[in-house]
Amino acid sequence: MKKVFPLNIKMGQILGIISILKTYNGEISMQKLSDESFLHIDDLINILEACKLLKLIDIKEDDVKLKRILINKGQHEIILHLSKTLRNLEPFSYIIKKIKKSKEVSTTELFQELIKKGLVGYRDNISGLESFKKDLLMIGLRLKIFSYNQDKDIWTLYKEKI
Repeated sequence: MKKVFPLNIKMGQILGIISILKTYNGEISMQKLSDESFLHIDDLINILEACKLLKLIDIKEDDVKLKRILINKGQHEIILHLSKTLRNLEPFSYIIKKIKKSKEVSTTELFQELIKKGLVGYRDNISGLESFKKDLLMIGLRLKIFSYNQDKDIWTLYKEKI
C-alpha cells in the first residue's frame, strides 16, 4: 500500500519549513528548526514526515536537509513540485482516479469511500466531513489538483483555463 499523506498538514506549514531551510543553506538541526518555526518537536515531526513523503527533505540523525534540487528553486517551482508529487500519494491518487472515472464526485461520497479504504481518519463523521472538505480545499485547490463547485458540493479535476 502506498504511503498516505496526512491531510491535516497545511501547505503553508510545509512552505514555511522549506523557507527556513533555505535561509540556513538547506541544512539545520531539528532543535534549531523547532526554535525557528516556533513549533514543538512533536508538531514539527509530523510536518517533517509530510515533507519526507513529498520528497522535499532528508533527515539524518538530528539534521534536516533540503533536497539539493530544491535549494535554488523559487516558491512557484516548489509548489509545482509539491503538486506533482502529491498526485502520486494517497488519498490524492485515489481521489484523482475516482473523479476521472465519475467526472465529478460529492464530498460525502469521497469521504465515505476514503474512510472505507482506510485512507483518511477523522474522529467522527459529522465534523470529520467538514474537516475533510476544508483540508481538501486547502490542499487540492491551492496546488491546482481539484476544482470545487460549492453550490453543488461537487469535486472535479482542475482544468487550466486558457
